[in-house]
Amino acid sequence: MRLGLSTVVALPLYLLTAGFMPVVADPETDGERGIAEYRQGNLITAIRLLESSARAGYVPAQVTLAYILDQAEENRTALHWYRQAARRGDAEALFALGGMYAKGEGTEVNPLEAGRLIRRAAELGHLQAMRAFAFALEHGELGFSHHDAGALDWYRRAAERGDPVSMRRLRDANRDGDLGLPIDATAAAAWEAKLKDGTR
Repeated sequence: MRLGLSTVVALPLYLLTAGFMPVVADPETDGERGIAEYRQGNLITAIRLLESSARAGYVPAQVTLAYILDQAEENRTALHWYRQAARRGDAEALFALGGMYAKGEGTEVNPLEAGRLIRRAAELGHLQAMRAFAFALEHGELGFSHHDAGALDWYRRAAERGDPVSMRRLRDANRDGDLGLPIDATAAAAWEAKLKDGTR
């Protein structure tokens, strides 16, 4: 999702918690309209629709509203909406919430909780979470022990789903003999070819 951050930051906080929400058609309809308005850059209308939909429990509205608030550095409110969506098992919310715990945005830094949330998002197939989980295993971060085989497995999973960052890591690991792999120029070249195919 793209956002004019300066526009969001300039929005008065009262618009984010205003009591003048539009009449709710139904949570899904309002949520989808809010998401469409946001994508068109109509932030005030988007926020009104998204908040009414999010309050009614529509998960995509909760995630989108949380993202907008996160970008505007309204971290505590963003954290609230990410938590609501994460409780319903939304992978995007789990990953974003993990990032907030990792950085201490709207809450205290908690690497163990960040790792738990990012791992759950990875297990649900969230591509960035898969890569982040692989990185945490490779470097022994977010409460995980260093584990080359585990990191390699998650980089492969992400790469097979088209993640270029994971493809580059696998290319380099094969070229340099990292992550417990032997040096393998053929495998490195194969990952390089996949990378080039993905950029066309």
